[in-house]
Amino acid sequence: TCPQCHRSASLDQRGLRGFQRNRLLEAIVQRYQQGRAAAAAAAKCQLCDRSPPEPAAVLCEQCEVLYCAACQLRCHPARGPFAKHRLAPPPAHPGAPGGGGDGGGGKGAGGGRKLPTCAEHDLENYSMYCVSCRSPVCYQCLEEGKHNKHDVKALGAMWKQHKAQLSQALNGVSDKAKEAKEFLVQLKNLLQQIQENGLDYEACLVAQCDALVDALTRQKAKLLTKVTKEREHKLKVVWDQINHCTLKLRQSTGLMEYCLEVIKENDPSGFLQISDALIKRVQVSQEQWVKGALEPKVSAEFDLTLDSEPLLQSIHQLDFIQMK
Repeated sequence: TCPQCHRSASLDQRGLRGFQRNRLLEAIVQRYQQGRAAAAAAAKCQLCDRSPPEPAAVLCEQCEVLYCAACQLRCHPARGPFAKHRLAPPPAHPGAPGGGGDGGGGKGAGGGRKLPTCAEHDLENYSMYCVSCRSPVCYQCLEEGKHNKHDVKALGAMWKQHKAQLSQALNGVSDKAKEAKEFLVQLKNLLQQIQENGLDYEACLVAQCDALVDALTRQKAKLLTKVTKEREHKLKVVWDQINHCTLKLRQSTGLMEYCLEVIKENDPSGFLQISDALIKRVQVSQEQWVKGALEPKVSAEFDLTLDSEPLLQSIHQLDFIQMK
């Protein structure tokens, strides 16, 4: 059973090829690979006689040809039959005159990409979405009665609805991530304040103890130990909060980046395969920031007061006055 779409499948003679493919993830990987290829080379003129060709200056969307400035003036003048052609900046991906899925000259909702066909009817494209089965279907599936009495809606409408839900959920996580970053800055400032206040308390304690008689020296070590333990306790609590908040922020940030890549995808059926699971993950991620999670558990102040007024016979009982 798939952990995302919760559909069950059986191994047959086709083996793993019989399983449903995650086209959405394939498209994201493809975009990433194309982006790396684009960074390695610039678009070149396709009509240059020079070696290597000059960098392309324009793309004719009607001819689907890249021209450098010289070749454009020579081979594609702005007159005659070329006067109505539209010239655009060269695409980001070399060797792809259409410039990707959303560039000028792209065809259809997928930028010229072939629409996915039904797994059971190869000649039919997905056009509807069965809410009960949580899967895209074609008209032939409906005519065969496989989804009789099911809640079936238009694929495009469900695509837009789930995208809107995911975007709305992401806004909440994004706000929490912003608060978490500010909270981390606050915690790091708190660390510095605790260190400074701890040093101040130690200096004050040493000055008071050195002014007392020899009997106070033995007690001084005990008092320093209590200050140190108090500081270490505060530091440990703050570091635990920092590590916990950093982990949650890293998880939320990774989930946001993945969801943003998913939202860029123009394949409705592939998107809807994982949208329900993603929306739930985003909502769970938002719910983990419970009330009080972004508040320090300790303060930078040390609630310790040394009383140096007692008589000499009370020195051995000298201790901090706790003010919690």
